[in-house]
Amino acid sequence: MNELSEALDQLRRNAAELAEAIDRDAAAYDAVVAAYKLPQESAEEKRLRAEAIQRATRGATEVPLQVAERSVALFERLGQLGSIAAASMRSDLKVARLMAAAGARGALANVEINLDSITDANYLTSMRTKSAALRERLDETSRSISA
Repeated sequence: MNELSEALDQLRRNAAELAEAIDRDAAAYDAVVAAYKLPQESAEEKRLRAEAIQRATRGATEVPLQVAERSVALFERLGQLGSIAAASMRSDLKVARLMAAAGARGALANVEINLDSITDANYLTSMRTKSAALRERLDETSRSISA
């Protein structure tokens, strides 16, 4: 039971980190909105605005990627707990895994939406590679939910 108690404590910490990500995501979104509101009368203002939009959009992409990383790790960890959890907890673990998977998929969708506005090809490639790797991990381990 000690292993399970330690795992539950870690899961509580994971939940707190994910809850904090909500505030970081909102702040990242606010930065994008603020960048779009910058003046764009002169050529210099347009250039500065475009740079600010790109910077802010990167931030708005990185936060959900971090959420996806944590959610996929949480999903995988919850799957490992089935072997040490009481039978009465297994349905709770299954629901928790479904929720972690939904959170990861939603975060990855946000990453993809934000990448549509990024112009840096190297950044796009890097982020899409990371996103695809997370999606693959999620898909591989998702098969065990329905089993």
